[in-house]
Amino acid sequence: MLPKCFMRSSLWRNLLQQGWLPGIIVASMALCLASSALHSAEPPSSDVFPGKSWEIVAQPEKLGWSQEKLDAAWAYADSIHSAGVFLVHRGKVVAQWGQTEKRYNVHSIRKSFFSALAGIYVAEGKIRMTDSLEKLGIDDNEPRPTAIEKQATVADLFKARSGVYHPALYETEGMKKRRPLRGSHPPSAFWYYNNWDFNVLGTIFEKCTGEGIFKAFQRRIAEPLEMEDFRLQDTQYVRGADSDHPAYPFRMTARDMARFGLMFARGGRWRDKQVIPRDWVVESTTSYSPATNEQGNVYCGYGYLWWTELFGRHVDHVELPKGSFSARGAGGHYIVVVPAWDMVIVHRVDTDEETNPKVDRNQFGNLVKRIVEAMPAAERNAPPVPKWGANSLASALDELVPRLMAKHKVPGVAIVGLKNRRIDWERYYGVRRAGESDAVDAQTLFEACSMSKTPAAYFALKLVEEKKLDLDRPLHEYLDKPYLPDEPRHLKITARMALTHTTGFPNWRAGGWRSGNSIKMISEPGAKFTYSGEGILFLQRVIEKITGQPFEQYAQKTLFEPLGIALSSYEWQDAYEKLAAAGHDDRGEAKPDRPLYREANAAFSLYCTPIEYAIFIQEILAPDRSRPQSISASMRESMLTRAVEAAGRKPILRGGKRSSQPAYYGLGWAIDVAESGDRIYHGGSNGSGFRCYCEFDPKTGAGIVIMTNAVNGDKLWGEVMAAVGTP
Repeated sequence: MLPKCFMRSSLWRNLLQQGWLPGIIVASMALCLASSALHSAEPPSSDVFPGKSWEIVAQPEKLGWSQEKLDAAWAYADSIHSAGVFLVHRGKVVAQWGQTEKRYNVHSIRKSFFSALAGIYVAEGKIRMTDSLEKLGIDDNEPRPTAIEKQATVADLFKARSGVYHPALYETEGMKKRRPLRGSHPPSAFWYYNNWDFNVLGTIFEKCTGEGIFKAFQRRIAEPLEMEDFRLQDTQYVRGADSDHPAYPFRMTARDMARFGLMFARGGRWRDKQVIPRDWVVESTTSYSPATNEQGNVYCGYGYLWWTELFGRHVDHVELPKGSFSARGAGGHYIVVVPAWDMVIVHRVDTDEETNPKVDRNQFGNLVKRIVEAMPAAERNAPPVPKWGANSLASALDELVPRLMAKHKVPGVAIVGLKNRRIDWERYYGVRRAGESDAVDAQTLFEACSMSKTPAAYFALKLVEEKKLDLDRPLHEYLDKPYLPDEPRHLKITARMALTHTTGFPNWRAGGWRSGNSIKMISEPGAKFTYSGEGILFLQRVIEKITGQPFEQYAQKTLFEPLGIALSSYEWQDAYEKLAAAGHDDRGEAKPDRPLYREANAAFSLYCTPIEYAIFIQEILAPDRSRPQSISASMRESMLTRAVEAAGRKPILRGGKRSSQPAYYGLGWAIDVAESGDRIYHGGSNGSGFRCYCEFDPKTGAGIVIMTNAVNGDKLWGEVMAAVGTP
């Protein structure tokens, strides 16, 4: 029988229901048993909350804290010019130093306050995460947001992924310096800490709720938490010429900020009242994007206006338990929340001073390290209880993928998730080349392998809608001469046959596609499923003839450029030397003499990032079919409809279950008949040492893109889907 703590953890309970692998369950049981042993000897603390004022622990050493190390931490805080530190453990104040009752500007911590407030109204249905800027009537001064930028959704704004790089109010000089160029990234595709997103959220809040931010915060958060010092006069809107959307800064004391942090440590609960919906607390403190510094190094994750723990990284110099998160403000203001330890750390800096003092991330990390070293040793060193409610797919992968990388000797993996027809999160693991330090990141280029075929299918169907290509007209009729002079049966092959893999061609001719050798057909055209790269190459030659353009040029102009896909190409570019992952063999060693595809082949030569491939899937899923690059809704339905049985292929194992129905092919995509509806997918395998996979649910808009840089990557993605895929 599973231990109670195992079933209490919604992460493992939910993933068990989805069919997690037995080995993972066993490891989790061991962790839970250790945690149970730790906490069974301690009194429950989750019901300890402050009343009108905080309870101060007079002798922290009686609770296992080191007074000597706390004193050393305070001495260090004083040396770096901290204005105040407020430390809460198990609902009581273990230590407070400096100006904890002074109202300082919280700077960007306002964003986490806002996120909490907005979550209440999202749950009440007054704010919809899927609404676009266009639907909400959001605009700004010149240069106004473009039609593409207005496709950004409320969810994109919360994740700082709007792609709208309009000037914003209340930006630091550093933010202005790092702001990307307008139009450089499409909505949802790129994380940038963007005050425009955060300020526009304030406008949306007031438009959708009919309430002011500050009065709503007072009524829905400050009063239920019995904040001691909160006053409306300590809030203000900041307006200016740069943008129509005001910023909304707060001034607050450390002891009131600690109440806010404790509420989040307890899953949004304050005593017997659920102030913030528990699901929103989980959702908003989940990592959707890796946050990077100016050198491109990941230092933590980012949720909905919260900074989050990612791969053990959250605060410099100290590893906090999984599920930790923080609110941060310019100059060194922090609310660090560690649910696993039931601990909150608030840090203040007197940024009102004319000397403009600052505590940087390095200094703050050293302070937190000293505080953690002062903790009760048994608690600090014991495995923490998994964070309440951490049930997201991305969080599950953070535990699963590194183990599978080691098991299958895969040096690098990149995964992007989609939700509600939008890019939702991204994860990067490992390195581009074994033995080197360059980490896989958002700009790492992989070979898409056979996933190159699906954009080619999209191009063909676009030409069908333009009346330039007929799905059932023999392809040879579009060419000046027979494609295979010595094989008359190829004269029957149509675009539909190429897209459904019923051409009768083998995958590749003897000697490879460049050899010039004849193709030995293995069946009559249209007779049965025979997966074939040669069939897609035949279709490519017809597309080139119809359009009068090389395939790469047509791909860029027709789809990639309109979607803001800037790095991807069917042909190797010299600039890829610094960005491309290396392929690896089954020992995880880089393959020598890697072939570079300098001539486009629609069947396998696409170089791309997972995020850009996800942009393509997002285009397929988009409800709006009026854009120039889009195919119509009816053509999309034809593309994703079961057309032929893929004889000899098994459906993908998802969530521990494999469909009893046959696998099928539509027009360019494989299709499984899953319990919850048809699942559209494609995999890829190149001999150069790359394996990849993608799938999506056309009804719900959920999807995933997985790219790896090793020949065993197919084993890795297979186990990922077996563990967390939806049956």
